[in-house]
Amino acid sequence: MEKQTIFMIFVTGSAVLGSLAWGPYIGILVYYAFAVLRPQHMWQYSLPQGMQWSLYVGMAAIIAGAVYRLRLIGYPTAGPTPGTRPALWNIVHWAMMGFFGWMTLCFIRAENQDRAWLTFDIYLKTTVMFVVAALSVYRLSQMWVLLVLLVGVDVYVAYEANFQYFVWRWNQIQLRGFGGLDNNGAALMLAMAIPLCYFLWEGTTGWWRWGYLAVVPVIAHAVQLTFSRGSMVATLMAMPVVFLFSRHKRLLLVLAVLGAAFVLRTSGPELQDRFFSIKQHDLDESANMRKMAWRAAAEIATERPFFGVGLRCSAPHMKAHGAPEGMTIHSQYLQLAADSGWVGMFSYMVLYIGALVLGVRLWWQTRTWPDYPEVRQARAMAAGIVSSLVLYGIGAFFLSLETFELPYILFLIIAQLWNCYKGGGIEAAVRANGSALPPPPAPLIARPQPRRPAPMPPPPMSVLREEDNTPVIPLQPARPQ
Repeated sequence: MEKQTIFMIFVTGSAVLGSLAWGPYIGILVYYAFAVLRPQHMWQYSLPQGMQWSLYVGMAAIIAGAVYRLRLIGYPTAGPTPGTRPALWNIVHWAMMGFFGWMTLCFIRAENQDRAWLTFDIYLKTTVMFVVAALSVYRLSQMWVLLVLLVGVDVYVAYEANFQYFVWRWNQIQLRGFGGLDNNGAALMLAMAIPLCYFLWEGTTGWWRWGYLAVVPVIAHAVQLTFSRGSMVATLMAMPVVFLFSRHKRLLLVLAVLGAAFVLRTSGPELQDRFFSIKQHDLDESANMRKMAWRAAAEIATERPFFGVGLRCSAPHMKAHGAPEGMTIHSQYLQLAADSGWVGMFSYMVLYIGALVLGVRLWWQTRTWPDYPEVRQARAMAAGIVSSLVLYGIGAFFLSLETFELPYILFLIIAQLWNCYKGGGIEAAVRANGSALPPPPAPLIARPQPRRPAPMPPPPMSVLREEDNTPVIPLQPARPQ
């Protein structure tokens, strides 16, 4: 038996048993780790065929989540931190439900439901686990561990790409992509981990935090190996956002200079020629083909603005609109517009922009809070996720990745982080962890106080009649009972 098979059996079994014994959070962690790692593709020659590892873990998490919500079993890892109140769902939660609902309608009305099912199946799995996690993950520490795990899996994928290139002399990630993603999708997944690594470094207090910065060159070189110009451009354009949120701007400038020197030193003439060919996009055949595909997608969406032609059913219509038949629309937004209409694209934009707004608001409203470790973690998560989503949003202009799991996981974390903030979960985490700094004397968020009834005015003094000195008491209004 291969070592990869032994590893998967151990992790999957531990996740299933852990979910049923300790709570759905254990299964959610492993399920999302598998969603990024894609072990059935990475180790396809070592793992037995037909084993649905994620299905077993996901079912265990769903069962444990249902048992917890029905109050049949109280799990130690379930529920918010004591002293907090679970907040209601926010705009990201409801936007996710609205987006999935519209994708369901587009699947029902699709021209080719067999073809549309391949995409709708991914939406269905993503939304089900989104709901399970939204009803199970409340604590600040749980969100932090989940984000660290996602970055760790991303780093491992980057390590595998570098290992194959330097040891086997085979650039597999460029030729075959990764885990069902092409080279562009793999590059964007890796690039999104770069701002996350930086802000995980800012949010950590121990000496091991320097490990987050140490792995950035490994990720950056793996992005270079993909030869994806769109991901490289997106990474560069997202750096000003990282600089805006950074607490150590001088150090970031030094790291940016060192990073630029590293990229120039490790990129060969072939990669440099491909990157700088962006300036000559009028002469680039690939760029011209994308323009034709974008124009065709816009025309398809205009003809069918509500439901489109169906999920991933736009390829047969490309030739009729001046693009090569069967060509992929290299833009996530226009791909959604052609497949689900302008309404479908708008519903996705509400989800995406809603996540950015909540992340920026949380970072801004906690800027004056004391520098407790838990407050630092919350601000670092908000800044890192917003920066990573900005990078992803820029890359999505050039790539069709509407079923890419990592952004939906970040949508979930930012939605839960906002609810943790609104419900007092950050202050409760400060008190529960007994941080090195003194505990806050009062809630960090100014809670509205109930209005006290106005005191009744004192009764007026008696007035004496001048003629007989008899006191006259004026009439008083009756007190409300």
